[in-house]
Amino acid sequence: MAHSVEIFFDYASPYAYLGSELVEDVCQRAGAELNWTPMVLGGVFQARDHAAPLEKPWRRDYMLSDLQGLAQAHRVPYRPRTQFLFKSVMALRCTLQIPDGPRRAKAIHALFRAAWAQDLDLGDPAVVARVLTEAGGDGPALVEGTNGPAVKEQLKQNTDQAVARGVFGAPTLFLDGKRMFWGHDRLPLLEHFLKTG
Repeated sequence: MAHSVEIFFDYASPYAYLGSELVEDVCQRAGAELNWTPMVLGGVFQARDHAAPLEKPWRRDYMLSDLQGLAQAHRVPYRPRTQFLFKSVMALRCTLQIPDGPRRAKAIHALFRAAWAQDLDLGDPAVVARVLTEAGGDGPALVEGTNGPAVKEQLKQNTDQAVARGVFGAPTLFLDGKRMFWGHDRLPLLEHFLKTG
């Protein structure tokens, strides 16, 4: 029986970006199904009463240096952002309108790379529409669809579900809906369990 891997992510997390660039290879090597689940990381932090790293100068300085080193080590394209923080909710709602599978994965990679390799603002509707169109979707229609109550509710439910399942950061992955792995650096451990069952 094939394994399944679910990844909870938010475009606002650079570590989720790194995870998004690495997780597919892990799943492909193990023959595992991969499912992408957008959530609002800020909502998770709020539910956990957790401060974001940028609110602590000593953590911020380390993180900015860490990201450059990790990107180099993993050969992942990365450009330090002019403005580190951006609003990701619109891009997350766009993602939810794309059925899970190859099309959603392609859009996710395009949006993550726009934010963390091209220093683009995913809070700008024109930027998001252009990125999604270049990824093969109907960008303007997806952006327009973010105002629908159903997609708004789905993103809220995803975030609430993440909290209920123990998520406290991004990326968080679940193996077969049970064992939880937090952080892109736990992908080798995930792969170990994929291989050993």
